[in-house]
Amino acid sequence: MKKAFIEGIDNSGAGITSEGIKLPGTLPGEQISINNNILKIIKPAETRVTPVCSHYKNCGGCTIQHAKASFIKEWKFNIIESSLAEREIKTNIRPIQTSESESRRRATFHGMKTKKNVIVGFFKKGSHELVSTEQCKLVDPRIISKYPLFREITKIGATRKSVINIVTTLTSSGLDLNVLNGKILDVKTKGQISVLCEAFKIARITWNGDLLAQFSPPTIIFDKLVVTIEPETFLQATEQGQEALIKNVLDSVKGASNVIDLFSGCGTFSLPTAKYAKILAVDKSENMLSIITNAWRKNHGLKEIVCRAQDLFKNPILKDELKLFDTVIIDPPRSGAEVQINEIATSSITRVSSVSCNPKTFSRDARILIDSGFTLDWVQPIDQFLWSSHIEIVSQFSR
Repeated sequence: MKKAFIEGIDNSGAGITSEGIKLPGTLPGEQISINNNILKIIKPAETRVTPVCSHYKNCGGCTIQHAKASFIKEWKFNIIESSLAEREIKTNIRPIQTSESESRRRATFHGMKTKKNVIVGFFKKGSHELVSTEQCKLVDPRIISKYPLFREITKIGATRKSVINIVTTLTSSGLDLNVLNGKILDVKTKGQISVLCEAFKIARITWNGDLLAQFSPPTIIFDKLVVTIEPETFLQATEQGQEALIKNVLDSVKGASNVIDLFSGCGTFSLPTAKYAKILAVDKSENMLSIITNAWRKNHGLKEIVCRAQDLFKNPILKDELKLFDTVIIDPPRSGAEVQINEIATSSITRVSSVSCNPKTFSRDARILIDSGFTLDWVQPIDQFLWSSHIEIVSQFSR
């Protein structure tokens, strides 16, 4: 039997021993023992709590449900602070705004047939083994209440050789289902699933990319603006998180008149900002841009929004065009947008509202802007991902 003391915690949530060994499920200050690869907590940390979910030990959805909320906030704050410090950046990091439990409006359930029944749930940690998940402390109860429907869909549309994916999005008009990797349906099975979805008051169901049934157009709200979405529309994980992101972005662009929104997606920021400024929304997805255009036409009183389909990684907006705008909103993927940031840095832009889901790449890109004369005025962390290592950042740069 080997004993060890947990001295720290890494950015994934794994405890780190004095020898540098990473042990998921442990916390700083704990004494542990390992015997035949079985880890035991000898002396728990004061920050340890009993996980609220009975599936926590097996389900891969959460990584740090065994820690107090106050510890998780401090840990995530330190992730941001240390990422900035690595680039020698100091700024005002505001207190984290955290979404409540049971508020996730997006979740992907996986289903498969067995010899006798079906299993519907999430994958076990680090494997492709499914854990039956009838309850979840992350996902909105209005999604979980449809679990019996997910089982019926799996019975009809799955096989024993593959896993079916049921992508769920909670909208203002009901649940939007996008089923992927399902078997080919005939007229009878299509009818069966349509009847089930109508009984469960589903807004829409799409099957392997094709519309199967729609009972109400799925809509969401961006700062009181009604937006009709497509089956694979990317949305923020929680409505609370979305509202916080929009509020902070609007604060950071206050007074702007001509704004370019880079990696605009379906208009989470373009549409609310168009209440006050003209917008050029740029994204590589024409489907996402069509959502913006349709919403702009239906929501009266907005200033002009022009949409452009462009891959900003291959073809960034150059500094000569950026001079047409006074403010940039940029919300890139986790990899950041180094090439595009370099164009912004050498342009005449005086203000940047940056949204990021990766403190490391955010700090890299922030350093480029700071070296070109920008000041990082503030950083607002927003936590939509309880009990995980993920964190969102909204920030304002000015010069």
